Amino acid sequence: MSFRSFRLRIFLLVMIVAVTAIGTTAWLTLSLTSREVERSNEAAVQHQTEIVEAVQRFGMLRGRWPGLDVLVADLAERTRLHIQLRTDDGLVLVDSDTIEGRTSGPVQGTALGVDPRPSLSPAIEEAADPADPTVAPAPPAAPVRIASEAVTLVKMRPRLPADLFGPEPVDRLYGSPTMRMLRQAAQYRAALITVRCIDGDGAALASDEAPYLTPEQISTRPDCVRTGTVAVRQDDAWLAGIWKLFARCAAPDGSPLGACLHTVFTYAVTPAAAVHLNLYLGARPGQSVGDLGRPAALGAAGLIVVALVGTALIARRVSLPVRRLTEASRLLADGRLDVRVAAHGSSELARLSESFNAMAEAVQRSEERQRRLIADVAHEMRTPLSNLRGYLEGLSDGVVEPSRELFASLHEETLLQRRILDDLQVLALAEAGDLGYTMAPLDLAEVVSGGATAHRAVAAEARVALTVDAPRPVWIQGDPDRLRQVLGNLLTNAIRYTDAGGHVLLRVRADAGDAVLTVQDTGVGIAPADLSRVFDRFWRADPARQRATGGTGLGLTIAHRIVTDHGGRIEVASSPGLGTTFTVRLPQQR
Repeated sequence: MSFRSFRLRIFLLVMIVAVTAIGTTAWLTLSLTSREVERSNEAAVQHQTEIVEAVQRFGMLRGRWPGLDVLVADLAERTRLHIQLRTDDGLVLVDSDTIEGRTSGPVQGTALGVDPRPSLSPAIEEAADPADPTVAPAPPAAPVRIASEAVTLVKMRPRLPADLFGPEPVDRLYGSPTMRMLRQAAQYRAALITVRCIDGDGAALASDEAPYLTPEQISTRPDCVRTGTVAVRQDDAWLAGIWKLFARCAAPDGSPLGACLHTVFTYAVTPAAAVHLNLYLGARPGQSVGDLGRPAALGAAGLIVVALVGTALIARRVSLPVRRLTEASRLLADGRLDVRVAAHGSSELARLSESFNAMAEAVQRSEERQRRLIADVAHEMRTPLSNLRGYLEGLSDGVVEPSRELFASLHEETLLQRRILDDLQVLALAEAGDLGYTMAPLDLAEVVSGGATAHRAVAAEARVALTVDAPRPVWIQGDPDRLRQVLGNLLTNAIRYTDAGGHVLLRVRADAGDAVLTVQDTGVGIAPADLSRVFDRFWRADPARQRATGGTGLGLTIAHRIVTDHGGRIEVASSPGLGTTFTVRLPQQR
């Protein structure tokens, strides 16, 4: 396929538009996605501490997660982030996209832990591991003393005081860092039970620092305070677990006690605290047209320009030749048979223009042949009709005497008109495809031999020798009557154009899968310039001789059509003064 092919150019142009559109779309998508990811990452870094602290405080103050969706929805709206919280086993607890009624979008793969448990008071940790001389006198002895007291507490395992929310004890036992840690853990558990007793399941602590309850709550609802305190003090299994863990991490050799107290405190508040969550952040979906920005606008403009230019080129390339063809078709329909369109190049439209020109040329030739046929028929009919009219007028006026010879001549002219009309009818049927054929297997050699027998008398009368060379059968598929008609036309012409003493040879043979019939004479021959007109209607090599013998000038035309309808071909070769050879080739039956 040449590059000049219109189809190829359309294909390439469409491919350019498609590739440009796909490339621009991909670039815009990657650009916007990259920018959105970058913005999402920046927003996540900027707001992740805020979100973690807010969620963590929510869980710490309530000890459970009901109502967290309200907080998450508010945070997502303020930070413009997709917020998703999952439990440690992967269960999605809250998703801001789901809250807003849309499918959950992608989030970052790295999770941020949300630990809703309260923290041990820094004062207790500092008292357990004094590092400043102002905090504890005699620093060299203080760590050893505190560690020894911790070991003593493990052995004693004292219970919690009856009043968890009263003044902080200052005695040596309950004022030690270990008992202060235990008291704070118990306060957190008791405070959660107390606020739920006061305000119901959705209640929250007043503060994230011990004692977690306000003085008003303690003084106005002593019954709820008592309920919380009793529930915690009577939890023997919980208290035993604390002392067991403390015994494993406390050491009497002066090792830091703060880490141990922190571990024990975390264990102590865990049963009352909300479960640990994992926070995942992502971009919030739903970009507006304005978010596309300048790159999207430029990309869209580029696509529009390319599409417009490509469409204009295609429209111009297609419409101009089509317009020319339309105008030429209209002129051809109006009778302008000489109209043609310019055909340049080798594209499909150029080939279409060439096809139109070929069609117009064929129509013009057909019209000319039709006019010539009418003129030829009129000419062929005029002479015998003029003769008949002249003789009839002479007989009517008494100028010509009636005689047997005169009536025989008039009868011969009438028969000639009948033969012309019969040949014209056969030719019209053949050219319209309505000439009937009765196809059957037949021996061409036998058909030729029989036809030659029928013409021997005519040849003898003209003193022309007629020879048949058909030594063996040659089988074909054909209509015997129509093929005899072809043979009759060829033999009649051969005898007619051969002078006395001449010779006509009929030969049948098989050659390269064809059945070949040759009719060769030693007649007057045909001039080379006239060979191309041999099969034209009413053409005669010697009009005087043809008229004298009564030929119609249609025999070879009919023979050519019959042979063509049998899938064969007929050819002619001639040398003036030496003779003419007609060769008929038909498909041989195997």
